[in-house]
Amino acid sequence: MTDASKKLHILITGATSGIGNQLTKDYLLEGHHVYAVGRDADALAELKALGAEVIDLDLMDRDKVLDAFDKISEIDVAICGAGMCEYLDMPNFDSSVFMKVMSVNMGTLSHAIEGALPKLIASKGRLVGIGSASAYVPFARAEAYGSSKAAIHYLMKTLQISLAPHDVSVSLVVPGFVETAMTKQNDFPMPFIQTPEQASQAIRDGIESGHDVIEFPKKLTFPLKALGILPDLVWQQVSSKLNKK
Repeated sequence: MTDASKKLHILITGATSGIGNQLTKDYLLEGHHVYAVGRDADALAELKALGAEVIDLDLMDRDKVLDAFDKISEIDVAICGAGMCEYLDMPNFDSSVFMKVMSVNMGTLSHAIEGALPKLIASKGRLVGIGSASAYVPFARAEAYGSSKAAIHYLMKTLQISLAPHDVSVSLVVPGFVETAMTKQNDFPMPFIQTPEQASQAIRDGIESGHDVIEFPKKLTFPLKALGILPDLVWQQVSSKLNKK
């Protein structure tokens, strides 16, 4: 649990778009010191004008990430939100697309964790990783994205165990659909879609409450979790209907 009245040093990757951008703005409004990591120059300039300490950084470059994060004096909360999504259209399994999504989503996260962890250990802080409700059940076309998010779920839950002796708390964020540039490409139903503002509120509330898993909206995530434990035939039928063109 974090002290809402305390000024925190918060690192946010993926800060120039989507959920990360909204989190950055909201934390700045609350008076926290935010390190905003991203690549979009215009978005970084806007965040800088709002008071963020911006870091223009390619999170796929491990050496640059470690060097940049080493220069940060203090991190109380690290929110790793950078990522991407591309879909596969069968029967063509494009391994280059699959590996790009896996590499970006896992690479940006793992580099950020390595760079931020020494500061989080020093502050006894909280590490936050962004997963997805798509990891609960398999969905057609999401072979690459869903696999990367399932890997993130495993990683964050494992870190909850392995970092506990070092007094670092770990939260896994499991959002449903959120209105971002990433979801604009979706040509299938997106039930209970959330605004970035709603997503930011849910994540900030979950972090402040010290939740290990931050799921939203529950009217989507709970049914998906339930489907995940049902016989394969059930969720296969649901998935095929949701993704039917």
